[in-house]
Amino acid sequence: MGKKSLLGTLMTGIALGAAALFLSKEENRTKATKVVKKTVAQAKKLEAEYKKNPAKVKKQVATQSKKIAKQAVAVAKKKVRKFTK
Repeated sequence: MGKKSLLGTLMTGIALGAAALFLSKEENRTKATKVVKKTVAQAKKLEAEYKKNPAKVKKQVATQSKKIAKQAVAVAKKKVRKFTK
C-alpha cells in the first residue's frame, strides 16, 4: 500500500510543479483567468437553462457527451494505428 501512496504523492508533486511553472508568467496567469471566467459564465448559463427545462438540458448534455466521446475514440484509434505501424 505504501507504493500507491508514493505514486500519488509523486504525481501530485509533478502536477503542482507544472502548474507553478505555468502560472509563474504573467501572460499565462492572464490567459488562465480568462479561461476560468469564460467557464464560470458558461456554467451559470447552463444552470439557468437547467432551471427552466431540466429534461432538455439533460438531453443536450447527453448528445454532446456522445459526440465528444466518439471524437475521442476516433483520435485514440488514429494514434494507435500510427503507433502500431
